[in-house]
Amino acid sequence: MKKQPFILTLLLLVFFACEKTEGEGGRSSIIGKLYMNDQTGSTQGEYYLPDERVYIIYGEKDSIYDDDVRSNFDGSFEFKNLREGYYTIYAYSEDISEPSGLKPVFVSTTIDKNETVDIGTIMLEK
Repeated sequence: MKKQPFILTLLLLVFFACEKTEGEGGRSSIIGKLYMNDQTGSTQGEYYLPDERVYIIYGEKDSIYDDDVRSNFDGSFEFKNLREGYYTIYAYSEDISEPSGLKPVFVSTTIDKNETVDIGTIMLEK
């Protein structure tokens, strides 16, 4: 008789432990580009932004980034091997009104299994 509650508890534990949440381990990807509107300094103009950090937050619970990548020479970036779920991508734009001098620009999306989502262009300013 005492084995039944133990087995039931074990089955519930296994069931809830198998629930997959957002993050690495899947076959989905998120792609996009960074674009800079630079109105300061000697390189004024607009251009795709190379070698800039882009951050990702898995799910809706956290506000701290889980991973980051650097943009390629053409401003493109990709987060690979993601599970289905909700994600927030962001990069920093310069903003003198902020105490840190930086302001995050956020883009949120949901992806399904085996899907590549293009979030488009994240516009940054300088």
